[in-house]
Amino acid sequence: MKLAQAAPLTAPAPVPQVCRPIHIQSFPGMLGNLLRYTPLFREVPRETLLSELRDAPQFQKLRLRPLLEDTRGSLQVLLLGEDSYCTTQAAVYLASLSHSRENLSSDWESDGFWDGVDFYDLEELEEQEEQDSPDVLLSRSLAVVSPEALDPALRQNNYHGPVVAAAAGNERPLLSLRSLDAPAALITANDGKVLSPGILEQVKSLALRNTGDPLDILIALKSTQVDLELLEELRLTCGFQIAWVGRPDQDYYRRFLRSCGESHLCPIDILADLDQVIAHTKRLRGERFCELDLESLISWAVQRHAQHPLRTQDLLFPSFKSQGGGWEELKRMTGLKDVREKLRRLLACAVREGRRSQAGKTVRPMCRNLAFAGPPGTGKSVTARLVARILQEEGCGSGRFVEAGREQLIGTYLGETSPKIAELFESARSGVLFIDEAGALLDGEHDIYAIEAVNALVRHMELQPETMVIFATYPGEMERLLSSNPGLKSRIAQVLTFPAYDDAQLWKIFQGFAKEDGCGLPDGAEEVCRSFFSTLRRKNPAGFGNGREARRLFQGAVEELALRTLDTGEETLCLEDLNAAADRLLAGTGGAEERLIGFR
Repeated sequence: MKLAQAAPLTAPAPVPQVCRPIHIQSFPGMLGNLLRYTPLFREVPRETLLSELRDAPQFQKLRLRPLLEDTRGSLQVLLLGEDSYCTTQAAVYLASLSHSRENLSSDWESDGFWDGVDFYDLEELEEQEEQDSPDVLLSRSLAVVSPEALDPALRQNNYHGPVVAAAAGNERPLLSLRSLDAPAALITANDGKVLSPGILEQVKSLALRNTGDPLDILIALKSTQVDLELLEELRLTCGFQIAWVGRPDQDYYRRFLRSCGESHLCPIDILADLDQVIAHTKRLRGERFCELDLESLISWAVQRHAQHPLRTQDLLFPSFKSQGGGWEELKRMTGLKDVREKLRRLLACAVREGRRSQAGKTVRPMCRNLAFAGPPGTGKSVTARLVARILQEEGCGSGRFVEAGREQLIGTYLGETSPKIAELFESARSGVLFIDEAGALLDGEHDIYAIEAVNALVRHMELQPETMVIFATYPGEMERLLSSNPGLKSRIAQVLTFPAYDDAQLWKIFQGFAKEDGCGLPDGAEEVCRSFFSTLRRKNPAGFGNGREARRLFQGAVEELALRTLDTGEETLCLEDLNAAADRLLAGTGGAEERLIGFR
């Protein structure tokens, strides 16, 4: 009888590591984000840092050997990537490797049990930082520098507020790379330009630096911030290398979340649904989401004294709950049956796309921009507000709603329009930018300001697809607007037509105003209202305001009631109030328009 041969023992596969979180601190005495810092990992063994980089999917394209060895005396790297946190994290790791203590891991003996575990006395470190001067803090950190601090011209180009005249040549850089007392510097900005001739000159001047230690320079660029001419000059004349930085995948976020739990001595239950936790956090944070948000979940659970191991519900941060009901309110809107059905389909697709993206799945961005065409008072702006609200309630939008007309879009001189539109997109980021009376953008055939505005709108619609743009025009203007720019029509998913209301629908809208106000309506009110709407439509068909007329009539009736209340104390709306308001508004004399003088 042969004994079964035992299977050879194999060592378990090593558990992939995660990168260390980075926390950028404001620099003492420096306003805004012009100069910040984050400590380097100088006390961490070099092999540990390399291993962490190798296991991180966002850094798979980093060619570490050429980056760290093929240098001209200092590290000079252009970091290309769309995730600001990841490019900054890459800069910290590269600078730490450039300045690591080669013999640190061999200076002490270990049995391997505590390898890779860092011991920090947080209170001691905090006290030490409080005692350290700014120069000492900077001398062991990566300096995070805003381009605006290095080049005065960028403070004007990146600024979207009121233009302030300045004498040419009188402004000087707020910071000089030559005098920066730090081992490494990262030049980065979330928006606006990063490369400029002024910054190029600052980098070139480092050859004249008086200190003996070379300064590592890393520049982070998004695709929209790449200036090919300046980039190639940095490569050719200064020896900069290019490094591509990606984004973490879902598996990495899971590993990072569990690692944070272990480091906080607060392990996570093996059955916890981490994908649900990550997707929920992404919905809360939107574009700002990064792994620091996952670290905050663990800290939040610790502060709440959650029981170990942490379960799914312990890690779901409770989002702020508004009253909700956006879908229901859209459903209750009078008329607009065709608009509601089409809009429901479009928003459902947008919500699905957002949820798939939050779950870490690859999605092809869909066109979400819309155009509303219809006469005044048909609910275009109300519907646009509901769109922003619905997307927020579904966790796929910021809820921001920015309304703009020609005066908010068109500058007073050439060159001012584009910055104004950039500021509007930034205010509405991940929400809805509503362009009301968009046909007014095209006042004339040769309006160069309007052409500049439409071109800028098309450009930002392409660069910021997460922001939904809704154009609203009157009938007959939509086709002229869409034909004004070849790229505009292709960036609008659908044109929704808002029909005019009939008298029965306007009566229903009037009833809605009364219900919201808690005001009962007398018998015969429907007849008075319908007669008012039909008469007003005949008298002024071109200027008929649809739902606005229902509001005017209700407000007029409330005014009549208020006057009567002063004399009699009665607070019930009667038929005489409605008749008086209707007669006054139809006559057009002695009405609400005259009483509003001085209160516009």
